[in-house]
Amino acid sequence: MKKIFLLSTMIIIAMTLNAQYKVGFIITPAGYNEVFQKIGLDGAPSYSGDGFYTFGITCQFPVVSCLDMEIGLDYSKHTIEITPNLPPDPDNIPNNIPYKSSLNLISIPITLKIDFLKYLFVNGGCLLDIDTNSSSPIYNQTGLGAILGLGIKYDFSFGGTIFVNPYLKGHSLVPFSPGNYHERLFESGIRIGFLYNLF
Repeated sequence: MKKIFLLSTMIIIAMTLNAQYKVGFIITPAGYNEVFQKIGLDGAPSYSGDGFYTFGITCQFPVVSCLDMEIGLDYSKHTIEITPNLPPDPDNIPNNIPYKSSLNLISIPITLKIDFLKYLFVNGGCLLDIDTNSSSPIYNQTGLGAILGLGIKYDFSFGGTIFVNPYLKGHSLVPFSPGNYHERLFESGIRIGFLYNLF
């Protein structure tokens, strides 16, 4: 955790010293999410994703030609559908009716972005997830994850940039909480963002 904090601090300092950084906001209005577990447990409920949304702020600065680093702060709300695994009720009353619960994450993505063919880019990197739920429907998702995407961008003459960025993201691939039956949240969506070059 200390190493992650130190790395984030160094990146923020580097960005403030760099006169070419861009700041802006992103939004993923909707997307697909799913819960995966390596080992299924007998008698345990089943989980399935029922959508999510994300919004946040982001900052980019150039490392070398055609290569940028991006760091952000995102908030996302995921809906999870839970189906209890219960034996049949003797009175024929359904007791395994699915119900929905929400999961809230704060994420700090740190990615590299490679530009090519003027308007296209690929990006990927790691993210630090913080699960803010006191009682989560699935295992706590605080940990390290990963993101990979492909996008299109357009740079305006006044210093603004718009982009559309389809991506895949895996949460808590390296969980911070111990456990043998850890569930992991995966998502896919389209980030839409606007950046502005302050200088």
